[in-house]
Amino acid sequence: MTAMAAMAADELQRILLVGPPGAGKGSLAPRLSELLGVPHVSSGQLLRASVAAGDPHHIIDQVNRGHLVPDRIVAQVMADRLAEGFILDGYPRTVRQAQQLDHHLGETARRVQLVLELIVPDEVASARLSRRARMESRSDDNPDTVAARLVTYRRDAGPLLAHYAGRVRRVSASGDLDEVFERAERALASLPRAARG
Repeated sequence: MTAMAAMAADELQRILLVGPPGAGKGSLAPRLSELLGVPHVSSGQLLRASVAAGDPHHIIDQVNRGHLVPDRIVAQVMADRLAEGFILDGYPRTVRQAQQLDHHLGETARRVQLVLELIVPDEVASARLSRRARMESRSDDNPDTVAARLVTYRRDAGPLLAHYAGRVRRVSASGDLDEVFERAERALASLPRAARG
């Protein structure tokens, strides 16, 4: 780790990963979690765990159609996992969810410090998701669902990133994980000190 990344690791505690399906959020998040010493919290993993536990929130039908899970359900499953620090992967996805997160976090000292926007071409994202569908048997990674999820992402990403204006750093997510992680480290180090506290 570079000296600048080490300094960032001491100060950065609340980070969002934003990017289309297939951008690699779920692969990058554990690496950042280890670097910063804060937990990786994945909305997708938590929602899938809820489905595996009997789907009490009736999530699976919406996910299989490529729809977003209703905000109230996502907020329910996420709320207990947000302590002092986190790498958030897959939440918030909309401005409304971001506003709910702001309300949950409360005072400015606990606000989201940095948003890493992972940039990847649609064809790369689709190829990654197709490969994941074969390896993990993920029903939400079929071509029709992926296309719907990409449309939804493009619709919601602009307003969401505008909500976090001044805290967003763009990171190319093309290439292998080591390359993406190095770019993310540079983005962490680029955040002004005043924004880290």
